[in-house]
Amino acid sequence: MTNLEKKLTVDDLIVEYMICKVENGYEPKFSASEFLDFLHFFESKMEVEDSLYESKALFDRFFERKFGSDWQPSVVDNKIQPHMEIQYSEKDNDYIISANYRLSYYDRSVLNTHFMDNMPKNNSDRVTVKIRSLIGEYLSNQPKRKIDKTIQTDEKDLIVGKYVSAEIVAQIWFSYISKQVKYYKWPKQCSDINKYLFEMDLAEIIGVPSIKDRLVELYDVFSKRIAILYHQDNNLKVSSYLNEYLARSNYELLIEGYEETLGIAFGPSKKSFSFDLSSISFNNSNVVSTTYDLDDDFYAGYSSNLVGTDKVKKIIRNLDKSMNK
Repeated sequence: MTNLEKKLTVDDLIVEYMICKVENGYEPKFSASEFLDFLHFFESKMEVEDSLYESKALFDRFFERKFGSDWQPSVVDNKIQPHMEIQYSEKDNDYIISANYRLSYYDRSVLNTHFMDNMPKNNSDRVTVKIRSLIGEYLSNQPKRKIDKTIQTDEKDLIVGKYVSAEIVAQIWFSYISKQVKYYKWPKQCSDINKYLFEMDLAEIIGVPSIKDRLVELYDVFSKRIAILYHQDNNLKVSSYLNEYLARSNYELLIEGYEETLGIAFGPSKKSFSFDLSSISFNNSNVVSTTYDLDDDFYAGYSSNLVGTDKVKKIIRNLDKSMNK
């Protein structure tokens, strides 16, 4: 909610703090006491309007204002949809404020910080740059978000991880051979991944670089990472779009260390990368059903939904077999 003077308020700072955490790879949440500590740090450097120092009062007011002005009702049930959540944690004896998948660039566009630097200035003189720099300074001592490998996943989690990872592998394979075909290095009729990557590695036969080992490793790692993320969040969304802050954070977490292999198919001037597991379900044989949702770009040039089909099951069997060799 903006004010006429375009001065920084504590409500602005709450949103800026959350977005900076999510965008820069920190945990997409914070405790009320963490924010109050940050607020004291920040106010020693810059002035903030409308501050409160009792956590419950501060965040009750923040959420009340957001529900009253900035957050919009759902088209489905006309209920206001929050972009952040607050919950009391008995374990932490504190309120925990967390980002959800509705947090986006829109949340910055309604802040006073969005309107502070309309006049051209040197970058070092911009108020918003100083604000975000101070947030970055405070956060610099916090650990970055990591995949928690100690989490015990179950069979269904791993099935989900395998199906999604097999889809990703299939897309990378298709993009790779499409490029080879374009440069007349690959016979265009040899596109079947099961036949020309697993039954035989055609690349080795015709003398082009093989990506089999890279794809098998990516499948192994991504299956486990997705299983963990899905175990933690059954509404998991992952996206390469910068505007989708939490989904983008999940994307960065998932692909860490495998950017080059993923870049064969996905990236600037290539396909976008996005999947949504909020509607996933299982049939009686524990196979992922076709309620699985991916954005259209994910399948561009390849096929319609493969999840649950015999073809993707065969890809998974071949990938698992290759991992065990």
